[in-house]
Amino acid sequence: MTIETAAMKTLQIHADYMMYEPLRREGSVYEEVVPSVREFRDIVVLFTCVEEDDDEDVVSSLARQVAASLERLGVENLLIYPYAHLSNRLAPPQRALHLLKLLEDESQKLGLKVHRAPFGWNKKFTLSIKGHPLAEQFRSVTRESLQVTAAKAPAEATLRQVEAEGRETLHVQLGRELDLFSINPTLGSGFPLFHDKGWIIREELITLVRESNKAMGFKEVWTPHVFKSDIWYRTGHYEHYRDRMFTLVAKGEEYVVKPMNCPAHAMIFASRPRSYRDLPIMLSEFGTVYRNEQPGELTGLLRVRSITQDDGHVFARPDQVEGIIIMILRESLKILNTTIRGNIYATLSTRPEKFIGDPQVWEKATEALRGALERVGLSYEIKAGEGAFYGPKIDIDVEDSLGRRWQCTTVQLDFFLPERLGLEYVDSDGSKKRPIMIHRAILGSIERFIGILLEHYNWRLPFWLSPIQVAVLPVSTRNLKYAEQVKNRLESAGIRAELMAEGTLEKRVRSAHQLRASFMMIVGDEEERSGTCSLRDYRGHTARGLSLEKVVGWLKNLYKERVKNVGEIDESLSSLTQ
Repeated sequence: MTIETAAMKTLQIHADYMMYEPLRREGSVYEEVVPSVREFRDIVVLFTCVEEDDDEDVVSSLARQVAASLERLGVENLLIYPYAHLSNRLAPPQRALHLLKLLEDESQKLGLKVHRAPFGWNKKFTLSIKGHPLAEQFRSVTRESLQVTAAKAPAEATLRQVEAEGRETLHVQLGRELDLFSINPTLGSGFPLFHDKGWIIREELITLVRESNKAMGFKEVWTPHVFKSDIWYRTGHYEHYRDRMFTLVAKGEEYVVKPMNCPAHAMIFASRPRSYRDLPIMLSEFGTVYRNEQPGELTGLLRVRSITQDDGHVFARPDQVEGIIIMILRESLKILNTTIRGNIYATLSTRPEKFIGDPQVWEKATEALRGALERVGLSYEIKAGEGAFYGPKIDIDVEDSLGRRWQCTTVQLDFFLPERLGLEYVDSDGSKKRPIMIHRAILGSIERFIGILLEHYNWRLPFWLSPIQVAVLPVSTRNLKYAEQVKNRLESAGIRAELMAEGTLEKRVRSAHQLRASFMMIVGDEEERSGTCSLRDYRGHTARGLSLEKVVGWLKNLYKERVKNVGEIDESLSSLTQ
C-alpha cells in the first residue's frame, strides 16, 4: 500500500491576463464579499490547495519559494486563488482559510503585491498563460521536508539531472535575458561568448582568486593555447586523452589546442636549474583550455568546451606538502564562503590498485593530505582506492541553495608528471630529487561556477558581483542633469551605475528590477534641491533623504567587503538619513 504524504499543493501560472468572478457561496465557511468581476494583467496566479497536515512552517516555506520564483520572473503581483481541486485530502475549512490568510501576509512581508481571491465561493475564471518555459510550475510543500519541488527546476544535486531535463536551464535563460552571455551555434556548441555584463562577473571572480593567489605566494604566468603534440606524447595525455583533444596540422607538424595547463607550467619549472632553497615554486594562471566534450554532454555554462580554470601548480619538497595543502584549503574555504556560503563536503581519495611511484611516498603524501584536512578542521570522507594512478587528492564540494552538490576545489598530488618530464631540483646534499607536483583549482571552471552562482542566488547576485549595482532614475526630465551628476559620482567611486531616463518612472523601476539592478537611486526635485538621494531596494523598500556621499561610502563598503547583500536596505542605512 502506498501512503501519500500530505502537502500544500500549488499550481503557479504566469499569466498575461486573469479574470475571475465569484458566483455563489459554497459551504458553511466563506468570506463576506460583494461579487464583482476582477481583472489582472501580467500577474502570477497561485492556485492553492491546503491539505490536512499543513501548518504555519509549510506556509512560510511556500511563501519564500514563491517570492524567489517571482523574483526570477521579474513580477511583483501575486494572486492567491483557493483551489480545492488539487487534492482529495483537504484541511478543515477554518484551518484552510487561516493558512491562506497567513500565506497572504507572509507574501506581503516579502515585498509582493498580493491579492487573494475569496474563500468559500464558486468562481468562474478566464486565463491567458504566457508562453515561456517557467510560465507553469507545480509545487508540493510537505511538513516533513519543507522543500519545494518545482516541475521546471532541477530536482537533484547532480549535473546528470540538470542535463536530463532536456530544456533550457535557468542560468541560460538568465544569461539571455540579462545580456550576460550567449552560445551561438554558428561558432560551435560549448563555446560561450561573454558579453560586457557577463565579463564583469568573470573579472570579479578572477580578481577574488587573484588576491588569494597573491596572499599565498603564487606567481601568475601566461602560456599559449596551442602546443606541438610532442609534449602530449611525453605526458601520456595523447594516448589516454586523444578523443578529448582538438588537433590540427600545420606545415607537416601536428599541434594540440591545450586541454590543460600543467605541462606548460612544468616546462617553466624546467626552464632553469632549481635548488631545494627555491622550493616551493608556485605558479598560477587563469588559462582557457579546450576539451572536445560530446554534444550531448554540453549544458549551458555547466559543461562547455572552452574552460577558463583558476589553475595553480606547486613544485615542492616532500616536507613542504602538508603546510602548502593547509594554506590552499584555508584560502579555498574563504573563497567558497564569500561566494556560495553553502555546506562543505570534503573527500580524500587514496591509492588505487594500479599506481606509479614508491608506496612509502604514497603513504607519506596521503598522511600529509589527511593531516591538512584535520588541521583545517574539515570533516571528510575517505574514498579508498579512488585516487588517480599518479597521486592522492582532496576534493571539496559545496551545496547550493537548491540542495545540489558541486565539486569545486581540487588539490591533487602528482608523482607522475615530474617523472615523465624529468623535473628535478638539487637537494641540500647535492643529489638530484624529483619535486612533488601539486595541481590546484579553487573554483574549478570559471564558466561553470558562474552558472552555479546564477541559479544559487535565484538570479540576483550579491552587490559586489552585480553587473548593474545602481540604476539612477530621474523622476522627470528636469532632474536629468542632477541624475547624470549622481551617476558620475557613483562611477568615480568605482560603483557600476547606469542612468535610466527613457519612459515613465514606473516603467523604469520595473525595467531596473527585471535587469536585476542591486539598487535604484531615485532623484527628483526634492533630492536635487537638497543634494540628497532616495535609495530603493529590490523588495520595494525605500530610504529617503540620504546624503549622497554617505550612501556612496556605504555602497563602497558593500563592494570592498564582498558582503552577501543582494540589494537590500538594512539598518546600517538609518545613520545616513539627514
